Amino acid sequence: MNDSNSDIVEIFEKGKTQTIQTNVDNVPVFITPEGMEIHSLENLVDSRAEKPKRLEQHITLLSSESFIEYYNKFSTTDSAIFVDQQQGDFVAILDYHADHDTPAWCKHVARYRCPKTKEFSTWVLNSNNKMGQEDFALFIEENSRNIAEPNAAEMLEIASSLKAKKDVDFKSSIRLDNGETQFEYVESIGANAGANGQLSIPEKIKINTRAFQGGDTYELEARFRYRILQQGLQMWYTIITPHLVIEDAVTQVVDEVKENINEGSVFISEAPL
Repeated sequence: MNDSNSDIVEIFEKGKTQTIQTNVDNVPVFITPEGMEIHSLENLVDSRAEKPKRLEQHITLLSSESFIEYYNKFSTTDSAIFVDQQQGDFVAILDYHADHDTPAWCKHVARYRCPKTKEFSTWVLNSNNKMGQEDFALFIEENSRNIAEPNAAEMLEIASSLKAKKDVDFKSSIRLDNGETQFEYVESIGANAGANGQLSIPEKIKINTRAFQGGDTYELEARFRYRILQQGLQMWYTIITPHLVIEDAVTQVVDEVKENINEGSVFISEAPL
């Protein structure tokens, strides 16, 4: 190796041990010798600054009133609220893009999820849930306060009858002129057949319940379903179009938000986050 090459190698080896200091957007950056890794002091600089460079916040509000109040406190003309009508989910991005050429960080976000009532959730979640006749009777008893038609007393009587008819053989069913379904059964007494009997249940029930906490009361319609099995009746109900109730309840909150925000836009969409 000649002297020129030796000098180059020596300079290169010395360079490998040097720490390089520079600035990126006024933030000190150091490149250290081992592995020539880059280390930024941005966090240290930010921690010693009088205030952050930009606002970053994700917060979930628990009422529409608090959501609106928070939004109005921090919103600008570019702020945007996105509403998922199926989920009742409101997402406000306070630092949203002004236009195609003016992107923003979208780091300041407020959220409000419309809280469904326990009663509404119970009825909807159990829709199409097949139950034995005793379990079905217990369900009716526990939730009879929400049933508007037939009246609570009639529904409790039906529930009591279902619980009492555990040891019967259901043979057939017919639909009556009044819309009820009448079951024919034979009581089982040991190994012998006992007396015949009948049990009637309504074809439909109407349920009154609030969809969202603090919101309006809605009427849900449900159809009774059943299957005659060897071990007894299998029973369930089907809620008719519960999604329309949610959409209407969310629309009321959307109207409330639109009427009370000071600036920005409201969009109906899937929740962006």
